[in-house]
Amino acid sequence: MNKLTALLFLLPSLTMAQVELTTDMFEVVEVKQANGKSKIEWVKPDNIIPGDKVGYRITVNNKGTEEAGDLVLNNPVPDNTVYVADSARGANSKIEFSVDGGSQFGEPAQLFIKKDGKQLPATAKDYTHVRWTLLSPLNAGDKSSVQYVVQVK
Repeated sequence: MNKLTALLFLLPSLTMAQVELTTDMFEVVEVKQANGKSKIEWVKPDNIIPGDKVGYRITVNNKGTEEAGDLVLNNPVPDNTVYVADSARGANSKIEFSVDGGSQFGEPAQLFIKKDGKQLPATAKDYTHVRWTLLSPLNAGDKSSVQYVVQVK
């Protein structure tokens, strides 16, 4: 579990919020149920090997006394992994992706790559970063979380 504490200065009110980010990693597995159906579960990772899926859950905790606004979470797709299409989640957030190392972000239909001199629509495998923009402030004492899944190469 990684923790990062950041002090955010909210303009124009100049109030201060203390936001803590915690990233938890899980192995994403398919579990057969007694009725024969499958269910996806996020479990504590044991031994991750190529082909396995890994889920990241980032929790935002406003430990300050004021609401925290204009929150943007930007996470890279880890080296030696590929983003799993449609896996990013985040209530009350706008989700965007980057294919250029995090310089520019957009929705999937807005992203393109160059290959063999041609501009082609980007696919989930081309994503280098995932970004969530929270659409409303996080009240003092509240938490919110976002998540995404990658597959190990």
